Amino acid sequence: MSSCSTQNLRRSSRLGTKQYQLKPEPTEQPKRNGSTSGSADIGERPTKRRRRNANAKDDSGSCMPGKGSRRKKSLSMLPDMPLDILYEIFAHLHPYDLLHLTRTTKPLRVLLMSRSATTVWKRARENVPGLPDCPPDLSEPAFANLAFDPHCHFCIKARVWTVMWTLRVRCCKTCLKDSTAVVTLGEVFRALPRYNPLKTKAMLPIEYLNDSLYCLTADLNKLLELLDACNHDKDAFEALATERTNAAKMQKESGIELEAWRLAEISRRKEEKTTLTLRRRIQILQRLSDSGYAEELKYVPDDLYERFTEKAVVNQPKEITDRIWNNIKESMLLWAEEVRTHYLMWQRSAHYINRLSMMSQGLVDIFEAHPFPQIVPSVADLSWHIPFYRDLMEKDRDVAVTLEDMVPENMEPFLEGLVILWRVDMAQRLYPLIPAEARPTPEQFECTCGHHRSGSGAETSAGGSAAVASRYDLSTMLKASTTWFRCTVEGCLLDFPRILTHECAKRAPPLNLHPQTQEDDLRNAYNLALGEAPWNFSGDAITYDMEAHRATQNILRLVLEDADKEPWKTDKFALDDLDKRFVCGECSADGMLCVMPWRVAVEHLTSDEHTGKDVTLTVLNEADRTWVVDQEPELSQDMIIDVWKMWGCVECRSSVMTLNDILEHMVDDHDMAFPQVGVDYHLHPDAATFGDAPASEMYYPEGMFTTSILR
Repeated sequence: MSSCSTQNLRRSSRLGTKQYQLKPEPTEQPKRNGSTSGSADIGERPTKRRRRNANAKDDSGSCMPGKGSRRKKSLSMLPDMPLDILYEIFAHLHPYDLLHLTRTTKPLRVLLMSRSATTVWKRARENVPGLPDCPPDLSEPAFANLAFDPHCHFCIKARVWTVMWTLRVRCCKTCLKDSTAVVTLGEVFRALPRYNPLKTKAMLPIEYLNDSLYCLTADLNKLLELLDACNHDKDAFEALATERTNAAKMQKESGIELEAWRLAEISRRKEEKTTLTLRRRIQILQRLSDSGYAEELKYVPDDLYERFTEKAVVNQPKEITDRIWNNIKESMLLWAEEVRTHYLMWQRSAHYINRLSMMSQGLVDIFEAHPFPQIVPSVADLSWHIPFYRDLMEKDRDVAVTLEDMVPENMEPFLEGLVILWRVDMAQRLYPLIPAEARPTPEQFECTCGHHRSGSGAETSAGGSAAVASRYDLSTMLKASTTWFRCTVEGCLLDFPRILTHECAKRAPPLNLHPQTQEDDLRNAYNLALGEAPWNFSGDAITYDMEAHRATQNILRLVLEDADKEPWKTDKFALDDLDKRFVCGECSADGMLCVMPWRVAVEHLTSDEHTGKDVTLTVLNEADRTWVVDQEPELSQDMIIDVWKMWGCVECRSSVMTLNDILEHMVDDHDMAFPQVGVDYHLHPDAATFGDAPASEMYYPEGMFTTSILR
């Protein structure tokens, strides 16, 4: 039976005896081995045992030591070790660890806070790289507390990282507002009205923090006591001023040194974390390589690698162990499978990618001969729309195509012809999109290129002998003011030739990670090698906008007398030269007029709010038009900077950007802080507007106009 059970049994027997025996007889004390000197009566009272707490445990931690029970660890015997051994051990610790030891037991605190332990603190401080020496006004433990223990010195709040080195304290945001802790410089001046404020200010340690100057309230009170003790003695005051000024100067200099160390320490820790994070990435990639993904990991695309680095299990400053790898292995293998899928897709398109890269390298002369913003075919356009290059692209993947095949020695004189051929081909592709009702009749128009005889355009007689009133080439019809196209990607309203450079019509198709045909491989190659596709590669990116055609006819009737006869004779540039301003009667309300140039008016009339409605436009008279034109530059300034896409990089032949974006591009990509318009960047052919005309509606007070507005 255990000792605990025996104790309970004896106590029960004792309780049972009490009710019969009021006054027990004296008995002999039992021996320690449990035997007695004689027979005991039934009513004999047992030896009184000292009562123990039910929760108390013996040295083994329980009444009966069980499996896994351990003795409680204790540092109580540590101070009894020889001091030279203790000091040698403590000297290898960090000062913050020593600080923690002083807060464990009283003997350790007495030991470490004694003067004889100063050497231990100094040697521990040497374990911190770059840490300045302890300031003379601080003890070693106080310096360690200031430098490493992140708590407020006034309210003991934890995680206070702001150190006021000159004042030798850490102060939280709450205590910073407490005048019993710190005071501002203004309060210092108010507390010292009888003294020279500049001289007394120099006698106090001052800390600059959050655009304010602070000093300790305790320092201010102490200075006031010292000043009162001078009792207006000039010599005593000067001696005090010299002493306190030198002390404050010393604290400031050491504070600057300590702050420099803190910033360097932050930078070092950041660099150390970065190094550990990079090492972790390398270790993960190495383990994936060992798992069978070595070849695929040589060709990781940027977006997949970015996803890899952003994973929480990857972006950590810890090295990989077997245990950690087992925990993250599943998610890493899923990512590696995505890389393998992308790699297999890239392998299928590799021959197309190589050929497109060679074309980009060999056809730079075309772009040098036609500097931006001239409209020229891109490499994608040449590879798809020019038969010579399309044949090279469509050769079997096993056939080697070299740079000499792409650009033969005798090819240079024909490069200009390639540009012309492409422009004609684009015009021939656009003209069939125009509906028959929007084209001139055969008697009014004949295309000199002969494309209309294919049956998709305005046809002439079989013998070609039909009489025509006048002859126009194909580009004349495309440049007509009534000819408008719209992209199906974002619904942009486009004219010719802007449509040839519109980014929506050349947007790269999305990657097909599971290609099945050669066309899938070619689409992927355009995306990977060039980041764009040939113009209208899908065949459905461009449509003709009949609503814009009718809207332009309405505008022509307002500004031209014979507009109904042959509207295609008036091109867009003629209307640009007239530079008229129009007012929408439906959108003008509350004393404000909705005013716009003619191109914006076309888009305005074809918006969802006005499509199918009989919207009335009013042409402003010359005086009102002149006033509006004068106001537009100032009102349009913010839109030109941040909203309207108008600019392109001359060197990159980039897509159209806003002014802010193009300036950032010049700094980031070309290291040009002050690029010149017309030299480094230029108006883009796909610009939202040209010249000074705004690209959207503008609103003006109706009282400023003399024109009668039709509603």
